[in-house]
Amino acid sequence: MRDLLIVEQNNVIRYDGVSLSHLQETLDGSRGLFWLDIEQITDEDAAFLSDFKEFGVHPLSVKACREVSTRPYSAVFPGHLFIVLHVQEGPDAPPAKLGFFLAPDYLVTVHATPLAFLQEVKDRIQLDAQLMRSTDQAIGLIMQTIADCQDPLVAELAVETIPPDQDLEARWIYDRQRRLNDMIHLVKPQCDIVHSLYAGERLSLQSDAVVQLQDAYYRFRNMADTLTRTWEMLNDAAMAAQTKALRRIDASSRRMNFLVALLLPVLVIAVLLGIDDPLMSNVATPAVVGIGLAVSLLLAIVLVLTARKR
Repeated sequence: MRDLLIVEQNNVIRYDGVSLSHLQETLDGSRGLFWLDIEQITDEDAAFLSDFKEFGVHPLSVKACREVSTRPYSAVFPGHLFIVLHVQEGPDAPPAKLGFFLAPDYLVTVHATPLAFLQEVKDRIQLDAQLMRSTDQAIGLIMQTIADCQDPLVAELAVETIPPDQDLEARWIYDRQRRLNDMIHLVKPQCDIVHSLYAGERLSLQSDAVVQLQDAYYRFRNMADTLTRTWEMLNDAAMAAQTKALRRIDASSRRMNFLVALLLPVLVIAVLLGIDDPLMSNVATPAVVGIGLAVSLLLAIVLVLTARKR
């Protein structure tokens, strides 16, 4: 599916679900800025991006858009800047790959699944053409909207403090750290790429776009710092939980040693008294019982001392 926004003479013209033939005809007759949003790129879309004179995008960037798994990165090609980001709209939504082709006269976004925040940006631009006075301003607005989507996700994962006496389960800590790692790997590339957009020399940006991108950058950086700080606190909590578990095991072992020390003399005496032998029924009985009792008491003392040292 293809959506097209054209900003011309402070007016916004929007086409939803436009066909390729209509798209080419419209762009041929337009002199304004435009944003083409492609959902589920097809072979025809890829050929159009490569062959249409307004685009002429590099085949490698088109290939990156079509691959299922692509690492986040940005690259400069003749005539346009190409960006791949991963974004997450909700706590239960998987990360979605979003590709950008950015040039002075056009912006093309490519994604495999519907992205509600892009629809929100298109709706805002349709109501106010001043939000897309340039294509870099449009991408700045998109980055700010991505930050709006991810702020609640980071707030849900983040932990300000963990009380020392709070008993956290190791399984809960592991699950939370895994989710934190996933979010950190999502946000840090966003932070780096947005910073490169306004801090590098690859683009000539309008002042409004620079402000937007700086705002998005600092928000992404704050997310990354918050997530990293929470991960470190949970790592300390995991060490504390492990120490508590070892202490519980040690206490159980000592209790077992005391129990064995108490029962061993009784067990030895019971065994000796239960032996049916003529030697045990006369004079030898007190001596054998005494020796057995002494040996068992000695073993009990050794067990008690060992438990105390531990």
